[in-house]
Amino acid sequence: MNKLYIGNLSPSVTVEDLKQLFGERKLPLTDQVLLKSGYAFVDSPDQNWAIKAIETLSGKVELHGKVIEVDYSVPKKLR
Repeated sequence: MNKLYIGNLSPSVTVEDLKQLFGERKLPLTDQVLLKSGYAFVDSPDQNWAIKAIETLSGKVELHGKVIEVDYSVPKKLR
């Protein structure tokens, strides 16, 4: 799996909104969607789909009035 970070989300965005956004662009997602206030993490089936999602969505798509950012998720460093 390739985890993606989706940022600059409106507080009104739902998991269903994200699934619909990806579905409309024929970008597959797993059922693993973690939505927080202003950002989310989603799993893409493989690296090729992750790259396509980043290229298709990041800085190019508006959702609930905000242009979203999509990039690879970078794990926090262990402290």
